[in-house]
Amino acid sequence: MIVKDSEKTSDISKGLVLLMATVCGFTVANVYLNQTLLVSMSATFHISAASIGIIATLAQIGYALGNLLLVPLGDIFERKKLILFLLFAICIVLALNALSINKTWMMVTSLALGIVTVVPQIIVPLAANIASDHNRGKVLGNVAIGLVCGILGARLVSGFIDVHFGWRMVYWTSAAATLFMIFLVYVYFPRSKGGNATSYKHLLMSLGPLFIKERALQKACVSQGMMFASFSAFWTTLVFLLHTHPYSYGSDMVGVIGLVGIAGAFATPIIGRLIDTKGEKFASLLCMSISLLAFIGLIRGGYWLPGLILGALLITVGTQANQVACQFTIFQLGEEKRSRLNGLYMVSTFLGGSLGSYVGLLAWTKWQWNGVCAIAILMIAISCCSLIPMNIPRKMIGNLMNKKGSNM
Repeated sequence: MIVKDSEKTSDISKGLVLLMATVCGFTVANVYLNQTLLVSMSATFHISAASIGIIATLAQIGYALGNLLLVPLGDIFERKKLILFLLFAICIVLALNALSINKTWMMVTSLALGIVTVVPQIIVPLAANIASDHNRGKVLGNVAIGLVCGILGARLVSGFIDVHFGWRMVYWTSAAATLFMIFLVYVYFPRSKGGNATSYKHLLMSLGPLFIKERALQKACVSQGMMFASFSAFWTTLVFLLHTHPYSYGSDMVGVIGLVGIAGAFATPIIGRLIDTKGEKFASLLCMSISLLAFIGLIRGGYWLPGLILGALLITVGTQANQVACQFTIFQLGEEKRSRLNGLYMVSTFLGGSLGSYVGLLAWTKWQWNGVCAIAILMIAISCCSLIPMNIPRKMIGNLMNKKGSNM
């Protein structure tokens, strides 16, 4: 079955949406596997916890690069073949991760793994194209469940495997799961041909002008980039918090809290329906408010396990639901350029994530948990500024100039 980009159908099956969500979850998990394994890796390579944190940062930088260099290919190549090729590449790189013998090897393979693990960002525009206009928000919300479950489920599974079998087995297990995803995609995914007949060079050259032209894209990039930065700062430093007083837990406890956070994934379809009825700006403001209140509460509540679990849940809801709202916004800018729009958007999102991981670790080193929360609150405040209409500051300046002119 071939589904062209220009086609819009209202009967996208629930089974296909579920499969898309599943593949998204299993593949995006690879970017986050290392966050729970940092303490174990630091012991294996005999380096400090702060030094090993660069691995988590590089995985997200790699994901941003993959979104910039590979995701736009969905506008010119048949997406199913592109997805299958990347899944095979993921298997190879996962094996190389498992065979790492030192920090440098792990840094290179983590960067490479991030680059090729962009399958979800090829699937999301495909889902948006197949969905009809009246239920696109709902479909994107349902696919986003897989993304959230993958991000947080990675911590649960990797933490459990790390404690019982070692961190290398985490990568071997993920490679085996990816092979099964290849089979499912080959059998059940529809074929879809991009409608942009241009060269790869011109495709990449169009990204800069596209970003400059589309104000809505710029605002979405700032909004989710900073929201995801706060999200990454929380989850990257959580393993260190749980290893210290008053907790003294192992890596598997991060996974347990991640499992609770998965419950937040099921808020994304609700946000999707809210977008379809109330609009994406209202949904974004709601999401930002949820995350902001969570971090304010975590300044004190982070040292109390129920409070920490509740905070993890709310942060997950706010961040992932805001991603759905932002993607809904940029997908209205034109279906023929959705892969490029999504690629640019996800570049900013995961650059924000890598920034959050890096700054979060610095904040932890200098100021511990309260510093992490303070940095996250600042990031969400910057995200909120993206909702301010661009013409308001200009009007304010114009009014001030007019008042000065009348007083002279």
